[in-house]
Amino acid sequence: MNRYGQPPKVIGEIHPAVTELFLYQYMPIKLAGFDQPRLEPRLFPFKEMIGRVCCDFIGVRGLDAYMQSNLYMTAKRMFVKPDKAFNRQGYHSDGFGTDDLNYIWSDRFPTIFNIAEFTLSPDDQRSLADMESQARIENEITFPDCSIVRLDQFNIHKVAPVTETAIRTFVKLSFSGDRYDLEGNTHNHLLDYDWPMRARESARNVPQSI
Repeated sequence: MNRYGQPPKVIGEIHPAVTELFLYQYMPIKLAGFDQPRLEPRLFPFKEMIGRVCCDFIGVRGLDAYMQSNLYMTAKRMFVKPDKAFNRQGYHSDGFGTDDLNYIWSDRFPTIFNIAEFTLSPDDQRSLADMESQARIENEITFPDCSIVRLDQFNIHKVAPVTETAIRTFVKLSFSGDRYDLEGNTHNHLLDYDWPMRARESARNVPQSI
């Protein structure tokens, strides 16, 4: 039975060779109805990671679900320091209230998961407060750097504290039947699509329209 606070699944480890700084936010790399991701050359170092993730998704959800899903890529290689992490702080759940499947990877400061039974409001914003009030530090776990971690809405996690000034690389691959349609998302000019986009808010944003 699914419950909030379950541990995620590590599906492997990978060490892509990247040197440039970059920022891609929820960029579609595969649209529903198509089988192959489309990448610009500077993302080629992540081809192996994407291939392994696609194979894992098919193994978990099946080929039909893969074909019916959009695949989005978030990729960030940026300077971070103790007072300047590049992701929002606080516990949250990727794909909250959906069956979206996400895979995350980072080369340092690994994501922190909280493994305990959570009781959450179905409201996206209230659930964040529930997570913060119920999370206990003794239930926190992390995985080694460069691990590919599969997570769904039941895996509660937060950004790790940045302990030193460094360059950090982070990748998230998100499978969803929905359109991720926030303004500012990276457009993939190798794919033919033209979606209406909606404004971002100051609060944590749900990536797809409600």
